[in-house]
Amino acid sequence: MGDIAVVTGASGGIGRAVAKAIHEKSEGGLTLCLHYNGNRKAADAAAAEIPGSFLVQADLAQAEGRKRLLDEVVGRGAPYVLVNSAGVDKPHEPALQIQESSFDSIVNANLRAPAFLMRDFGKEMAAAGSGVIVNVSSVLARKALVGSALYRASKAALEALTLQFASELGPRGVRVNAVVPGFIETPMTAGIAQPIKDKMLSQIALGGFGEAAAVAQAVCALIENDYLNGALLNVDGGMTL
Repeated sequence: MGDIAVVTGASGGIGRAVAKAIHEKSEGGLTLCLHYNGNRKAADAAAAEIPGSFLVQADLAQAEGRKRLLDEVVGRGAPYVLVNSAGVDKPHEPALQIQESSFDSIVNANLRAPAFLMRDFGKEMAAAGSGVIVNVSSVLARKALVGSALYRASKAALEALTLQFASELGPRGVRVNAVVPGFIETPMTAGIAQPIKDKMLSQIALGGFGEAAAVAQAVCALIENDYLNGALLNVDGGMTL
């Protein structure tokens, strides 16, 4: 029985890079729990890169899925790190065309799931007197882009929850932070139309899109620095300047 780092959405581009970086930084001191929902092939590939890791399949938009993840983790050890990386950005709907079904799917994945995972894993961490939670937000929480109305709302709310949990859990030894990626080249962003990519590129001070490894490095910094709590760390190449 040992400390466990849980990474949701570990089959995706950012989640997979984060899980690998945590394993390398901890030098095997943390066991990695790799959550995935639909893509078992990608999840298996992620697990193959991290010795001693284990996979948990769960729909985190549902209470039973979140309970399955928690039960699998506490059955193996004490959760010390939770990285809420799982999320969705589709459908892309202009503000006047948003649908209630889209609201449900985006908000359930990007806000409901991390909110209640923070609650449940936060209780375990608070009882132990230590732990770190890192949420993955987005530059779009603070920047308008046609088609991102519901996505940006979900990420803005996630940032607010990050600050609230940081305030309430900090006195109990649990730090809560968020990393705020800009345009990172992942399978999620691969489907964005080229004209939109060109527009976004023109707004990045460093003149290029980021890699998942840059986000992973930032997540590790938030985990390692024991005086960072309630931080919202931009990893956007200067896109929000």
